Amino acid sequence: MKREDLPERILVVGLGRTGVALIRFLAKMGIRPKVTDLKKEDELESQLEEIRGIEFDATFGGHRKEDFLESDLIIVSPGVDMNLPYLLEAKKMGVKVTGELEFASRFVDEPIIAVTGTNGKTTVTTLIGKIFKEAFGDVFVGGNIGNPLIEYVTGEKKASFVILEVSSFQLETIEKFRPRCALLLNVTEDHLDRYKDFCEYLESKLKIFENQKEEDVAVVNRKTTLKNRPKSKTLFFSLNERLEEGAFFREGEIVVRIGGTEYKYKRSISPLFGMHNTENLLASILVAHIYGIERDVIVKSISEFKGLPHRTEFVREIDGVVFINDSKATNVDATKRAIESIEKKIILIAGGKDKMGSYRPILSEKRKIKALVLFGESKERIKKEIGDSVTCFMEIDLDRAVKKAYELSEKGDVILFSPMCSSFDMFKNYAERGERFKQVVAAL
Repeated sequence: MKREDLPERILVVGLGRTGVALIRFLAKMGIRPKVTDLKKEDELESQLEEIRGIEFDATFGGHRKEDFLESDLIIVSPGVDMNLPYLLEAKKMGVKVTGELEFASRFVDEPIIAVTGTNGKTTVTTLIGKIFKEAFGDVFVGGNIGNPLIEYVTGEKKASFVILEVSSFQLETIEKFRPRCALLLNVTEDHLDRYKDFCEYLESKLKIFENQKEEDVAVVNRKTTLKNRPKSKTLFFSLNERLEEGAFFREGEIVVRIGGTEYKYKRSISPLFGMHNTENLLASILVAHIYGIERDVIVKSISEFKGLPHRTEFVREIDGVVFINDSKATNVDATKRAIESIEKKIILIAGGKDKMGSYRPILSEKRKIKALVLFGESKERIKKEIGDSVTCFMEIDLDRAVKKAYELSEKGDVILFSPMCSSFDMFKNYAERGERFKQVVAAL
């Protein structure tokens, strides 16, 4: 896409990090954009400071219908509900509506590796980025992971590969987005406060393969049900099933079979613990072999990668009680995976903004759960759904939940903060929530 392909009247919905990056890019292209955000101007001081000196129009503190209807192109930031009434009305009037991922990808010529799934996206995206940086030098790692793709487009420095974490929300708006390698790690119940049912959520994830061609590659978890096989070459990874081609786990080893050659890696060379991370390693190592990366480079990268904050992160041990921060677990399956990775008795701290999924799957691990301490908006529904099956306590906030869990603990227990819910009832994001947990634990 070139400057002459862009209309003059462009509306950016949302002034978060993505919105700021979009305004910078559009200004660089000689366009005076308009931005709209539900937040008031004084709530957006830091964002506005970043684009000081750039000419743009703005509506803050609420949306105006005319801003949407008088635009030729609307670019939506991730997380903005595509069922926003003004967006729907603008579409009916023939206004082009797209997402930042789709828009930015049209300016990218480098090969894109895209990672989606309910859980493990950030870990796999970061680990692939580390391996590829070791092998090829400059790579861009971004997308839903925190660095919008449009930031790469705006920058002067180009990479050999663009490696992106992509969410179901971002995939909703794609039309031509084509990753040369697309990964689907897993799909379990999530975001049912956004989607009408699990099938609609699954369909949004499967869109990652929509525009791939025969020469591209799809990497898929073997246990994921595909409605139709992608047009691209499909390689699977599996924890339990031996595969003729792909990656699988066998007797403490990760085995990759590709191009008629078999490669083996001791699971123990990675410091990441838990079978969920074994799956993440399978996917990452398979992608590395797809692109012909040497075994020594892969071993060095995965042995040095110690994981990310707020994902089954060791915080502290007090008198034999271990505290684990898993604030990134914003759905039930993520919490279930965390519990599966721990052999000791667990006092589970959970709760937050309810995503309207079922909490009952956690009961498959109830033999490990010594007690459940709940807080936040969802605590009543969680207690109602599973409180009769495990010993359950309710507290008014995270600080008191941590203190209660510590009171209940004995030497040898693990206090696992793995909320099963998003953070937006009490915190800005999962990272702020995780930092608060660590602060409270540090003060005990």
